[in-house]
Amino acid sequence: MHRWGEILERLGRHVGGTRVLALPLLRALAVIAGITWVLLTPQSHPRWGSLVATVGAFLAYSMTLDLGLWLKPGLLLRLNVAVLLADLGFALTLIGLAGAGSTLFLSLLLIAGVQSYYYGTTRGITVAVGSGLAYLAVVWPTIDEVEWANMAIRLTMLLGTAIGVGILAQIEVAERLKVAVLTSEAHTRERFIRSVVESLREGLVALDQTGRVLAWNGTMEARHGIAEADIVGRRYDELFPAVPRGSLGLELGRLLRGEVEELTIEALEYDTLQGGRAIVNVKGSLLRQGGRPAGAVLLVEDITERVAFERSARQAEKLAALGMLAAGLAHELNNPIGIISSRIELMRLDAESRPLPDEVRDDLEVLHRNAQRVARIAQGLLSFARHSPGEQAPVDVNHVVEETLLLVDRQISKGGITLKRNLTPGLPLVSGDGNALQQVVLNLVTNARDALEAGGEIVIETSSVPGRPGAVRVVVRDTGPGIPPETIPRIFDPFFTTKSNGTGLGLSISHGIVRDHGGTLDVESHPGKGTTFVITFPGVAVGSRA
Repeated sequence: MHRWGEILERLGRHVGGTRVLALPLLRALAVIAGITWVLLTPQSHPRWGSLVATVGAFLAYSMTLDLGLWLKPGLLLRLNVAVLLADLGFALTLIGLAGAGSTLFLSLLLIAGVQSYYYGTTRGITVAVGSGLAYLAVVWPTIDEVEWANMAIRLTMLLGTAIGVGILAQIEVAERLKVAVLTSEAHTRERFIRSVVESLREGLVALDQTGRVLAWNGTMEARHGIAEADIVGRRYDELFPAVPRGSLGLELGRLLRGEVEELTIEALEYDTLQGGRAIVNVKGSLLRQGGRPAGAVLLVEDITERVAFERSARQAEKLAALGMLAAGLAHELNNPIGIISSRIELMRLDAESRPLPDEVRDDLEVLHRNAQRVARIAQGLLSFARHSPGEQAPVDVNHVVEETLLLVDRQISKGGITLKRNLTPGLPLVSGDGNALQQVVLNLVTNARDALEAGGEIVIETSSVPGRPGAVRVVVRDTGPGIPPETIPRIFDPFFTTKSNGTGLGLSISHGIVRDHGGTLDVESHPGKGTTFVITFPGVAVGSRA
């Protein structure tokens, strides 16, 4: 049934609409009725031969019209008056041949009704009156006194058909116009609502009651790199596998079941479909249809950059406060540590000339190593407390990397670790302190080495930053075990370390140096998938070289 509907719709579009398609269908009905009437009429009828010839001519004429309607619909519709006169001619001829009492009079009703329906009530009444008079003229010689009552009824029905069909046609036209206006208004509202949705800076996701995506606005498309057409119909937990296990999954389940009317989740962290991590605020509202839960609308605000900025600001405040404390503490430690180290050195020299028990020698070595470690911590505190880098000058980042790797290349290779370079030549210069930047690279490479076992790999890359003329990026990537998610927010905190012999100052110092150079130091890590540190520096000038 659905297939037949599609066929009729295609045919209607070809000839100018489904209303026009009804014309050949009605004509086919008239032809079938005429053929049937002739076949059922006894051959003894005095004018049977003429009836057969007229019906045959009408059949050929009708087929010609249908072919013309298919090939040249516009032209044939403009010839509607000629077609009307021809139809009346055939109808009146058949009625004249069949006699006054023939049921072929019904063809006049069909013709008048068609004229009223397609061309208006006035034309339908005119055709009804004209065809009625012509009908009287044709059958006048065969009418007797008994037939006058039937003739009056037939003529009344002819006029009534024209009027009734015309009124129905006017009502239909009015209803069609009303539907067209309502449809246009609905489309306008839909376009407006869609425009509002697409202009939202927040992501918008509409779900049905089962959790499948119904709508996905442009912000979500840009954020996740997936078009709405590719996302509609999929469940939200297919898109965000980690979400159903967290607070959003529980709250969203309650919302879709209608247990709550709205939900609010703040600072939700999750892995995006593009592989990065995002932090969002989610607000959801229940959709109802007929009073029953029918789905939900989620408004997703991306606060990743804002949270990163807030964390950076808190880190800066923390570093500033601790810097003042570290400077004072380092100065206070330097003097006693210097005295202790000197006395231990003297005792070790005396031990060369005065035999001492092995236990005492071992104790002196332990004291010496730990005194040196305290001295390194004090030196680290002084570096950490330094608020600005040294003298600023144009620096070639590739040169800094190469000079740094010369210091650690052999040591890394001895540990069975592969060190790869991927340095982009011709990078813009950055403004900064070369020695301080070398310390940053050395800290990152050393941390990567400490995180690896034999057979691991460290990759260091340099490149320009797309969309930021003059900016330079340095990436240090390892294939180590990665950093647990709960640890990442603390790695730049002073004195925080996961190493048994670490001071917890390396990354804090590096973060401070990069910040003082106007750059950023970011980390990306997943357990079991290694760690990547990304340093980004603003350039001296677009494309400037020494």
